[in-house]
Amino acid sequence: MTKRFVKWSAPGLLALAIGLLATPVPAKAADPCTVLVCMAGMAGIGSPSGGCGDSIGHYFSIIRFGFWGYSPSKTAAARLRYLNSCPGAAANEGTVMLIQTMYGAIP
Repeated sequence: MTKRFVKWSAPGLLALAIGLLATPVPAKAADPCTVLVCMAGMAGIGSPSGGCGDSIGHYFSIIRFGFWGYSPSKTAAARLRYLNSCPGAAANEGTVMLIQTMYGAIP
């Protein structure tokens, strides 16, 4: 009985160990100030720099759903909260509002 148990449980334990070791590390969230600068460049204020792909992708990954599916208003509110978490957002309120007007509710 013990040999049979070991025979059948060893591959399962090996698969479990490999699965735990191969678990990806969650990506670090982008800095809201970097996202603000990159999105400002995308909105036409200044010019977008070459390293903005991840930051812009992070902004557009903020998506919220309601009872019926995708919610443009909840998405725009969540993106606005994220941009406003940058300490310099209050001084650049016009830029934040331009970004929100152009891209806030786009899925």
